Order: sequence, then structure tokens, then C-alpha cells
Amino acid sequence: MLRAHNLSFSYGRHDVLRKINFQADEAQIISLIGPNGSGKSTLLRCLCGLMPINEGKVILFGRSIHKMKAGEKARQIAFFPQFHETMQGETVYEIIAMGRSPYKKFGWVTTKTDREKIAWASEYMQLGHMMNRSVEKLSGGEKQRVWIAMILAQDTPIILLDEPVTYMDLKHQRELLKTITDLKESFNKTIIAVFHDINHAIEVSDYIYLLKDGRIYGSGTSEEVITETAIQDVYDVCAHVWNFNKCRRNVVIPAGFHVDQFCRKGQGKTHTQHI
Repeated sequence: MLRAHNLSFSYGRHDVLRKINFQADEAQIISLIGPNGSGKSTLLRCLCGLMPINEGKVILFGRSIHKMKAGEKARQIAFFPQFHETMQGETVYEIIAMGRSPYKKFGWVTTKTDREKIAWASEYMQLGHMMNRSVEKLSGGEKQRVWIAMILAQDTPIILLDEPVTYMDLKHQRELLKTITDLKESFNKTIIAVFHDINHAIEVSDYIYLLKDGRIYGSGTSEEVITETAIQDVYDVCAHVWNFNKCRRNVVIPAGFHVDQFCRKGQGKTHTQHI
């Protein structure tokens, strides 16, 4: 579906991404993790053709993404940015309806299909009761759900999410992670998401890319990629990787400020501890 081969990107003389190789197939959840400045958000934008790459290539369904027209790309791949424009006066319905713009040839007359997709996305994100409300009057978490509903209304096989749980409280974070999983399992969507919280990536991902200084430090399943050594090397943080029976997955727990004698630079553990 989506491939990148030897992708490199720079701002002037500042290299941001270096020789990135990436692959996403149908019905996968892929997470991009790494510290601030490691190139996660830039990689996401390069993968959907929003940024011209300096070297390498990005292939979407067998074609170079940079040779595709904007509308054609937008019918195949949807991008949810980290920051959104401030909307003045638009209603929830109007924002969600913008997701149908790639399918419009003339004007903004909505078709039966448009209305069905808008209704499905709004109900899926639990927004049906606020469709006529002004977006500027919503909370940060509610606005985030509206933008995600717009992406869902776009109805693309590939969805790119840049820090989707930002501004959400614990409950809505959990609900969105469940939504991401359901989009893969029930609708065969491929989700590529940037996460700051490593535990979020562990919970939902089939595959993880760990970035450091614009390069791929490691890629694979969460068990293969997220180790105590990797966290120490990439984030410069001492942490433990535990497997709690009740969680049914690994959990990353940062070491206490005064408990770093067990996790010094270059001496991090690579195994998972079970409880």
C-alpha cells in the first residue's frame, strides 16, 4: 500500500530525515515514536506527499505519491495534523463535511453518499448530539474528536494521525485507542500514528518504528523494539519494561529520579520483567 525507500528530507542544510525505509500494508496499525525533534511528524508529512523529499521515493498503491494529483491522493490517504487552524463560526457538521471535499468536482452540493459518510463519522465519534454547535465553543478534547470525524468522513484506506490523543482526558484517550483498533479490525483501515506515550503505541500497534536523530533506530513488534536499552539510548531516560498479567501487555515505567543506579547509560536491561 504505502512504501518509502531511502527517504531523506532536509530544511536547507539541516538534515531532518536520513535514509528512511518504511512499509505499511492493509489493515495494520503502525506507530512512529521517538523524542521531540527525531523526525516523526516530518516523516508523516513526507509519507502523504505534503513535503517534497530530497532523496528516495514514496510509493502509494504502486505509484509515486509526488506524481499524483492532490485530489487523487486525498481519496487514498487522510492526514490528521498535530495542530489545526482556528475555526470561526463553523459548526461541527460543517467541519466533518469538509472531509468529503476530495470527492467534489463542482460546488458543495452533498450527495446521498456524502450524507451517509458524515452521519456515520459523527455517530462513530459520538458527536451526533452536537452537530449544530459552534466548534469554537467546544473543549479541546471535543474539538479533537470533531477533526478526527472529518478524517473518517474522508473514508480513505490509509489514515495518518499526528498525536491524535492530544488534549484528551484519560477516558477519551482510551476510547480513541479503541476506535483506532476497531478501524483496523472492522474496516480494514491502515493507521499510521505518531505517539508521544510509548504505552499507547504498545497497546495498539502491530508494528513500531522508533526514530532517533532522523534515522530509524529500530523497527518491529513492540516486544522487539521497546526495550530498556532502547529507551535509554533514544530518550536518555532510565525506564523499566514490565509485563503485568492483568494488563496482558508490556508497560514502560520510568525509573524514579533517585533510582537510576540500576539503569546507567549503556547498562540498560533488554529483557522484560514479569509480574
